[in-house]
Amino acid sequence: MIQRIQSLYLLVIVILSGFTLLLPVVDFVNAAEGLHYLLGFKGIYLVQETGSIFESSTWALSAIATLVPIISFISIFLYKNRINQIRLSVINMFLMIGYYILLLIFVWFASVRLNADWSLRFVIAFPLINLILNYLAMGAIGKDEKLVKSLNRIR
Repeated sequence: MIQRIQSLYLLVIVILSGFTLLLPVVDFVNAAEGLHYLLGFKGIYLVQETGSIFESSTWALSAIATLVPIISFISIFLYKNRINQIRLSVINMFLMIGYYILLLIFVWFASVRLNADWSLRFVIAFPLINLILNYLAMGAIGKDEKLVKSLNRIR
């Protein structure tokens, strides 16, 4: 199970998705009022010296960011059923693309509503890396499936 390269790809996806879920993704800075906001799994919240005040909920973004590592983790243990592994990987790819689309929508509306400039953090690259790793995992799973089918024909 773990000696297969696709299992390592999927494990890295789980780890990077965990970082994506836990770390803030976007900074919003309203220079006119001197306010600094962060977009993370808790939502968009104001960062102050006394603590953080909750500003807005991003539950859909958090739900997608939670589903990606769960699906990848489940997919690691479906090594005997490679077709379902590929199906889960396709679903995971759509979720990762949906994450970026939803993030773009949240950033657009939040920057207009908060009248703030936004900047991305390095965490934003993790879903893109996950997309690439997921594609590589799907290719490796497909190679395994072809190998098993060819061995069945020989018997």
